[in-house]
Amino acid sequence: MKLNHFLNLLGLVLLLLSVITASIIYYFVYLPAIAEQVLQKQHKELAVVQKGIEFSQRNLETLCYDYALWDNMVEFVESMSIDFIQSNLMDNTFEAASLDGFYIFDRKGLLKWHYAKNRNYSPQYLPQETAGFIGRILPPADVFLQNKPSVRNGLLNMGSKLVYFSNVTIMPTSGTGDIVGSLLVVRELSGKAEQEIGELSLVNFHITKLDVNFTAPNMLDFRSPPNVVEIASSHAWIIKDVLGFAAAKITVNHAEGQLPSIFTLESLLMFFSVLIMTSIAILPLSWFVLRPLRVVNQVLSKMATKERLLRMPTTWRIDEIANLTLSFNLVVDKLERHQNYLENLSFNDALTGIANRRSLEVFAERAHEHWRAGKGAIGFLMIDIDYFKIYNDSVGHQAGDQVLIRVAQALMVECRRRGELVTRYGGEEFCVVIQGDNTAQMTLLAERLLKRVRALNIYHEQSPLGIITVSIGGVFYPPFHPQFTDVDWQSMIGLADGQLYVSKHAGRNCLNINYQSVNPLMIVG
Repeated sequence: MKLNHFLNLLGLVLLLLSVITASIIYYFVYLPAIAEQVLQKQHKELAVVQKGIEFSQRNLETLCYDYALWDNMVEFVESMSIDFIQSNLMDNTFEAASLDGFYIFDRKGLLKWHYAKNRNYSPQYLPQETAGFIGRILPPADVFLQNKPSVRNGLLNMGSKLVYFSNVTIMPTSGTGDIVGSLLVVRELSGKAEQEIGELSLVNFHITKLDVNFTAPNMLDFRSPPNVVEIASSHAWIIKDVLGFAAAKITVNHAEGQLPSIFTLESLLMFFSVLIMTSIAILPLSWFVLRPLRVVNQVLSKMATKERLLRMPTTWRIDEIANLTLSFNLVVDKLERHQNYLENLSFNDALTGIANRRSLEVFAERAHEHWRAGKGAIGFLMIDIDYFKIYNDSVGHQAGDQVLIRVAQALMVECRRRGELVTRYGGEEFCVVIQGDNTAQMTLLAERLLKRVRALNIYHEQSPLGIITVSIGGVFYPPFHPQFTDVDWQSMIGLADGQLYVSKHAGRNCLNINYQSVNPLMIVG
């Protein structure tokens, strides 16, 4: 047999073996694994949509709770004061909070006052005569005897609209005392809320309202997770409202709706290319290409298992691979910034619009990790508005809320650089996380924050200082040293809070910083 014939035969054998091996691997190893991954991804897309819908309604529940547990609301239900309506129940207030309906009921379930965005949310569309309206939507009679807050939430059909509702008993701010009625607020589930959930979750879905007379087996409750049993281009499930009627059909169109086929032009071209390259350049390929790809795969696997963004090494001999890993790292940087941006959008304080305590936990954890990786200094500032309770008691909660908003905006003006985050810690207290190159720059920022609030020049009659001021306590750490191994970000906040008390006892309207340093090594002779 001639050499060229042998090479041709060997090539044919290799080709047949490659096709057979590839087919076996594809159908018995690769395809089942891909099928499982696609199935899991489709299930996660359904779960993301459901959780997104739930999350979009949490601020509605919080808003209803704040309005219901309010001494002034108790007085209003008993007296129906026009002044209270003009001061606290204005249309633009509800529009700013994205409320479509606001209904106040007495203890007997009779409507006392309401706001409706338009005629679609008129009280006539509330199923007041339907069995279960008292008990599932409004509180049952035994709740009024308990003298403690009672909450109901869920979906509700209001004529042509499908809404999410929240109902809370109206009682004193302390959470104890006589219940005088209940507050019901509603917000449409579809429309703007649907668009926002789709943009944040990056999942293509839509909600279709169903007629209340629609019947279907296996209708799910609002918070029951849907299940995926087989791969399909889309999945849908039907949910029912709190009264047990059909409410809506949620349809998710999946990004990956079918398994890939091996018999495509691209896959065949790739197969022959790999076969030729493997035959003539196995060693260079292994060293210069496969080795970097193995590293890339390891990084991607760690990202998938640890659920966090990682960077790849860029010291490769092949320029394209080095540029690819460099571009990947740039994308990771952008994704981190985008992730921070999305977190800020998703975890904002309802009153001030700045980041809330959940955002603080996420941002502080990431900042602490960067600090431990040797990326600059880290610091925390605890900021408290001086004599704020006296101000609230003297001029009212609405004026106090405006002070909180203006102080938060003033702090945000100074903390606008990357690595700086202002959060509302609770009440009139704020927390600032700072990542910087050195503690000197961070100190200047703290001083600017103190001066910025003073510059607001908000009159405070009950304060010895005459204006609204803040007290600041902080702790700053230099770049990471093994001596700080056991220090976590929670203890840093604790130290900053301690410095805040020092500022309070020092007369307020001042700044006290705890500068941590590395202790020099002791030489024992």
